[in-house]
Amino acid sequence: MTHLLPKNKVQTTIQRAFSSLVFGNDPAALTHFRGRWSPWLFNTPLHVVHQQAEQVYTFVLTDAETQQELYGFFHLFVQNQQGVSPLRASFGSFEVAEVVSHADFSVWLNSIESFAVSQGIKSLSIRHYPSCYHPARSSFIKRGLVRHGFQLSQSSINHYISVTSQPFETALHASERRRLRKCLQADFRFEEWVSPSAEQVYQFIAHNRQRLGYSLSFREEQLRLWLTVFPEIFRVFCVKNGEEIASLGLTVRVGKNVLYHFCPADNLAYRQYSPSVLLTKGLYEFSQQEGVTILDLGISVDAAGQPKTSLARFKRNLGAQECEKWQFERKIGISTKV
Repeated sequence: MTHLLPKNKVQTTIQRAFSSLVFGNDPAALTHFRGRWSPWLFNTPLHVVHQQAEQVYTFVLTDAETQQELYGFFHLFVQNQQGVSPLRASFGSFEVAEVVSHADFSVWLNSIESFAVSQGIKSLSIRHYPSCYHPARSSFIKRGLVRHGFQLSQSSINHYISVTSQPFETALHASERRRLRKCLQADFRFEEWVSPSAEQVYQFIAHNRQRLGYSLSFREEQLRLWLTVFPEIFRVFCVKNGEEIASLGLTVRVGKNVLYHFCPADNLAYRQYSPSVLLTKGLYEFSQQEGVTILDLGISVDAAGQPKTSLARFKRNLGAQECEKWQFERKIGISTKV
């Protein structure tokens, strides 16, 4: 049942009064407030609903006077007395307006933790978005969580390409330029797969992953849901040789300025051509047309989740830069503030 739980009013040190509200199983409560920014896709009410949690709490930081302005929010999914953010997505974490100070954030964290304790939640686990998405806010949130007693349980290197007015080839390593020329000379073409078949896309990716010894983090049913519910957000692009797919990429428009190349996969019969270079070029040029400034290539790990240096090197050769992607953990009731 959807319900509004008791409020905790917060008085800040910047002469601004905030209220902390919490909503049970009602992520759409966010739409009742005037937001100063657009949430990342994985934190939107529609995506939160489709993460299919048994219990999710949405914490809102709003003004105490009118309770109409949105200054921060956080979705906490609960399973087996464990609180996680996200449940089924690449990231969750906090989104906080720039007017919120560290003192404000700290008091808000106190109210969230107090509520979690009252619900019998024993731990909190938060996976943050790549720091390149919003470097200043990422540093702010990281510092606030660590000061509050969260442990930085994982820090992964994430690669991304800054999309500018310059051609894709400008930052491309010489070895990848040769591979790109080879693809173009073979008349491979880049195109979007319009109205893609979830079954065919999934089978292509799963076959590639199986041959490389990887497992997939999602099921075919999930892919079908993404393509059906978010057709303009989850899109599939291909490099083709005639009608045969040489390389495929599942992309996610995470935000207005961010395109996440979520799940690249190659037809290994074309490995000598490295068609993923042409795929990346196509995504870069698509991003230029769409006003995207960050083409997120994700982290580089092997089947065991360990850093994969060859994949990281390939992304650098594509012109990618590095940022960090963090995961934070905290046991409830243990005081480790610094």
